[in-house]
Amino acid sequence: MDLYRQLLIFRMVLFMGFVGLAVSGIISDDIFKADRSGRNLAEQDKLVCDVDFKHQNYTIITSKCVAPTYDAGNCCSAFKEFACPFVNQINDVNNNDCATIMLGYIQLYGKYPAGMLYSKCKEGKLNLECDSGKSTSN
Repeated sequence: MDLYRQLLIFRMVLFMGFVGLAVSGIISDDIFKADRSGRNLAEQDKLVCDVDFKHQNYTIITSKCVAPTYDAGNCCSAFKEFACPFVNQINDVNNNDCATIMLGYIQLYGKYPAGMLYSKCKEGKLNLECDSGKSTSN
């Protein structure tokens, strides 16, 4: 019985090894290579965001936009209060990834469902409309 168990474990380990080798051959290494500009291929079409969204204070949103209701009025007004100072950067989606980074940190810190703020608060041609006096050119 003990020999049977050892053979079974050996076969399982061997099988997992073969599965790992098979899967590793499918994934292309090109996604990890840098192009001539020094950026990853995934970043080659966009400029890096110049706003440090990792260290922003998200309590403006997380204190007003709360589960389980996620009231659109509260959530969107809090979102605009947080995001409008960065409106020029986050609306420039063709030249940077600021909107994606900001929404990722909002989702992380607020533990919101994916796409919740985007679907509730999308407005206008440029996705976020703010008073011009509140925006920055950072």
